[in-house]
Amino acid sequence: MEVKLKEIANIQFGYYGQPSKNGTIPYLQAKHFNEFGQYSGVNDTFLEEDSKITANLLQDGDVLFVAKGFRFFATLYKEELGKAIASSIFFILRTDKTKIIPAYLVSVLNLPKNLLHFQQSGAGSTIPSIRKNELADFTFNLIPLEQQQKVVALQDLYFKDIQITETLIKEKQKLFQTTISKIIN
Repeated sequence: MEVKLKEIANIQFGYYGQPSKNGTIPYLQAKHFNEFGQYSGVNDTFLEEDSKITANLLQDGDVLFVAKGFRFFATLYKEELGKAIASSIFFILRTDKTKIIPAYLVSVLNLPKNLLHFQQSGAGSTIPSIRKNELADFTFNLIPLEQQQKVVALQDLYFKDIQITETLIKEKQKLFQTTISKIIN
């Protein structure tokens, strides 16, 4: 069934604030995510907690979509990451979980054909950006929840495989460097 994003999600802008290194709440920016849209776990920008900040805290299952700049991507916020605020480079999508699994929406938005669609929509300015109404009108195929869950499980396996591969590459690099060092010295 074809749906528009606005039919299954509430869309709001991320928070615009002045980050500092002394704050207590991580202020998420695109640079804090790897090339696969996964949070790196390293954050160097924070906000001081106050009532405005508390009102803008991310909720478990929020989908963050980078809609400004040269790298569009979607990622899933999980409360296990701790308190956080999304910067204004993100749109925050709060889905109707009776219709769509948030992680499924991340998969849909990150499909190369959809990212290309957004890049073309944002073209024509110095810094490409997607307008809220363009994102809201984005149409995609909404499959049944059981099938969505299978897509999410496949995506989780994919990310675990990527993580294992990265770890293996680092270990091979260490082994190579150690071997070369022993040969040279």
